[in-house]
Amino acid sequence: QIPGRHKELGAAVAQPQEKQKVAVGLARGESVGDSVRRAIDLAGGLGFIQPGQTVLIKPNANSADPYPATTNPDTLYEVVRLVWERDPRRVLVGERSMYRIATMDTLRKLGLYDAAGEARAEIVPFDDLRWLRVHPQGAEHWGPEGFRIPGLLEEVDHIISLPCLKTHFMAAFSLSLKNAVGIVHPEDRLGVLHRGHHQEPRFGSLIAEINLAYKVSLVLLDATKAMVTGGPFQGDVVSPGLVLASRDRVAIDAAGLALLKLLGTEKAIMDKGIWEQPQIRRAAELGLGVAEAAAIDLRGYQVPELDKIQQNLL
Repeated sequence: QIPGRHKELGAAVAQPQEKQKVAVGLARGESVGDSVRRAIDLAGGLGFIQPGQTVLIKPNANSADPYPATTNPDTLYEVVRLVWERDPRRVLVGERSMYRIATMDTLRKLGLYDAAGEARAEIVPFDDLRWLRVHPQGAEHWGPEGFRIPGLLEEVDHIISLPCLKTHFMAAFSLSLKNAVGIVHPEDRLGVLHRGHHQEPRFGSLIAEINLAYKVSLVLLDATKAMVTGGPFQGDVVSPGLVLASRDRVAIDAAGLALLKLLGTEKAIMDKGIWEQPQIRRAAELGLGVAEAAAIDLRGYQVPELDKIQQNLL
């Protein structure tokens, strides 16, 4: 809170201002593109991108399983188009698929390669890039060696994350925070994340701590379809028809979980409070985003169920 200031001539003291909430936009437009644009506008827009800057867009392309297991090509296309409207110097699309899978092959199979190319983005698989070993302060569950990330992440001005809305058999859910796994070198993923360390809450803490290694300027969560059971690769799919956007990774994951609860999903999500989820709790502890439902401002366009989603945030 901002301390009140005394008015001139000894007048009354102003009341402290209420702490500003974080916006999460939810939109159900006439098309995916319309929903994307409206959700971003509700979340504050793309005004943070200045002419001449470089923007990296990070989809979820861990496997070759189609949307909603991975990012929707239509969403990627629209986001690239919107970024170009801000007159950046370069727009990149970068990702690293799972261990021993060539990312470029995955992007082609998913249609993400064509979508990015049609929107005039540069496609930059992380596979053969320069990798940097990092150990961010607070990443205590990763041990003294930390993990490796692409050096490219330190060379761009903004990163936009495009996660999916889906369940995950190890992590309970895979949203914005989990999308960060794609920046970790596959050998480090295999060595720390996947060899006996996938029991909660440790696994959720490991996921949250990856996010300390980079900043995200915007998250765009496509929930026109959602995988409500059996994820992350194949499972039961429903069609909420929504797109969510926020500049806060924790806020949008909390909103995504609230939506999953409304849709009906796995017990690991239904039977646990959002703020008790290890990913969410650890990310909030680390200051990666909001720490409570009261800090989130849900803003909807054609979302009659907005109040129910808000109730599930508590």
